[in-house]
Amino acid sequence: MEFYEVINQRRTSREWTDREVDFEAIKRILEAGMKAPSGDHYRSWQFIVLHEREDKERAFAYAKDVAKRYVDSNRTYVRPNLAQKMYAYAMPRQYTMLVDCPYVIVPLFKCSRLNAQWVSKLNPLTTAWCVAENIMLAVINEGLGYALRIPLNREHDVVLKTLGAPQGWMTPCFIGVGYPKEDELTLAQYDSKPDGHIHMGGW
Repeated sequence: MEFYEVINQRRTSREWTDREVDFEAIKRILEAGMKAPSGDHYRSWQFIVLHEREDKERAFAYAKDVAKRYVDSNRTYVRPNLAQKMYAYAMPRQYTMLVDCPYVIVPLFKCSRLNAQWVSKLNPLTTAWCVAENIMLAVINEGLGYALRIPLNREHDVVLKTLGAPQGWMTPCFIGVGYPKEDELTLAQYDSKPDGHIHMGGW
């Protein structure tokens, strides 16, 4: 697949077929993640890969509660904008989009506590997001789809404790990988053209 084709096809999926994913594809995807820029050049990231449904259900019970609260609240919008339409579609699926897909990748970076005093202090988190971006692009290149969830509040600690991650490690996100349903709802997106976002020589 051509690079810009991969970029243009990249989007979060939330509904999956029952088709299994070859683990060799997962390994290629993780190899792409490992080629991300690393501040210390050590590439010390680790990955927890979930495949068994019971492991995913156990790990993402917090997300299940978040989705249930949203459904129970029956939130509606009178004239929803694009973001609100996506929110209304995505929130009820925060749990199922992870447990229903064949694999979930949890990238881990070594960091005991985030320090945002200076941007440079966030290097561990920044490079972990570079890893996640490479993973998502590699997923699309493999002809697969991904679901992206950023842990909400204490969910980060709950999930990592449940998965037995050692102290001093954090994750930026959870990435589900599978074959999306062909008839999954596709919502409109805001314009991605850079015109109007470029400031030559300064703002």
